[in-house]
Amino acid sequence: MRGRLQLYRLALTAAAFLALDLHPALGQTTERTDDAVVLESFRRLPNLGNPANSENKEAPFSLVLREGRPLSVTLDKRVMIGRVGQPIVGTVTESVYVYDRIVVPAGATISGRVAKLESPSKASRAWTMAGGDFTPRRRVAIEFDTLILPDGQRRSIDTAVTNETGRVGRQVAGGTKKPAKTPAKSSKAPPSSQTDQAKAEVVSWAKQELERKKRQTTQRVTGGLAAIRQPDRMERLREALLNRLPYHPQFLNKGTTYTVEMTSPLDFGVVTPSERAPVETAPAPDGLLNARLVTAVDSSKTPRGTSIKAVLTQPVFSAANQLILPEGAELAGEVTFAKKAGRLRRNGHLRFLFESVSTPDRGETPLLASLNSVDAIEGDHIVVEEEGGVRVTNSKTRFIEPALSALLLREALSRQRHRNPGGGVASAGTVGIRGVGGAIGFGTIGAVLSQFSAPAAIAFGTIGSARTFYTNVFGKGTDVSFQADTPIQLKLAPGPLTAE
Repeated sequence: MRGRLQLYRLALTAAAFLALDLHPALGQTTERTDDAVVLESFRRLPNLGNPANSENKEAPFSLVLREGRPLSVTLDKRVMIGRVGQPIVGTVTESVYVYDRIVVPAGATISGRVAKLESPSKASRAWTMAGGDFTPRRRVAIEFDTLILPDGQRRSIDTAVTNETGRVGRQVAGGTKKPAKTPAKSSKAPPSSQTDQAKAEVVSWAKQELERKKRQTTQRVTGGLAAIRQPDRMERLREALLNRLPYHPQFLNKGTTYTVEMTSPLDFGVVTPSERAPVETAPAPDGLLNARLVTAVDSSKTPRGTSIKAVLTQPVFSAANQLILPEGAELAGEVTFAKKAGRLRRNGHLRFLFESVSTPDRGETPLLASLNSVDAIEGDHIVVEEEGGVRVTNSKTRFIEPALSALLLREALSRQRHRNPGGGVASAGTVGIRGVGGAIGFGTIGAVLSQFSAPAAIAFGTIGSARTFYTNVFGKGTDVSFQADTPIQLKLAPGPLTAE
């Protein structure tokens, strides 16, 4: 027995010397006993300590915001465009994760400048002039070069703006659907039925509360910065009236959203990653995944069966706070239904599902997830259905403008038959009728010219009536279209899924 103990101590001593060679920092301790050094060296050697603990320890890694990673940036105030080099300031509206943690929180400031002002094409200029707008709408190229974190730290960044959209809102599946009412309890039912009914009511209430919490969680992704994305009605009215003038300043409106892509990596230092969950651990059924599209989808260009990809933008943790899926995990799926837009305002319809997720260290794992919400431009009338389909709805007020223009044109023609024989100002309708009819046909210019010429009032009214009828009644509908890097949220299937 004594000989075995000496042999064991000899093995520990040899292991300690080996550890000193592998970890020079251990050799710098000068006031510790030999036994303490031996025990610490023994603990640090792989596969000699507790196997359960050593398997879950992850090596430190560099926290780097990769090249090509997009940021969502929104202007928090209206900017009048004046010159190249003009400063531009925006706000990061979605937290940016790397692997298992946030590196750029939502609300961080990003600043840059106007890099270039490009003149519009001749066709675009002619189209705007046909509507009475003679202001050249120059394309404003912006470069963001400074990231200001909430703690005041400033980081220089290299970026490129890859997409510009109007005000963006998150469209949630069933977001406007009211919860079903629970059945009323009958006092004449026998005790056993009352008990069963009470249990059913509790279960129904719990399900409704769960759905409400999920929708609240979904809306919090962008809800915290809603004031930036949604100016008040008076501000929108002022913008609309200003844009109707034949000559007006060019603005970048409050709430304009940019997709800003990193063109060089940004290092945030070395960190120790979170503990990984066991390989067999899957995300909770009926849970939510935050991702962004890698593949652009369009109801007119991506037919059924088209393969699509997305990547997670937020990590997924287990109930024990173990990392299941890191940021950057790849989702693969396909388009399951696609319908093109048609004439008479028949809009497009699109549905897609994701069927697997893969990570570099664990390979591909089956899952089933459908669309739960998507960031879409306000005014596009995008609707996300409960089963994950996406369609475009027509505005409920789309017949107002055609009907109004037809009534104004009819009134102008009726007044023209009874024009003043003494001459002077044309009498094709009152001032208000001529002004509104001319504005519908040719903007502010049409409204002014219609006051002095009866033929002009009738011509502008005819143009406006034809244009509004074609656009709102007879024209082609709108296709469902999402560009690459569009933020989406996926809902996992409610039950377990196994590979076939």
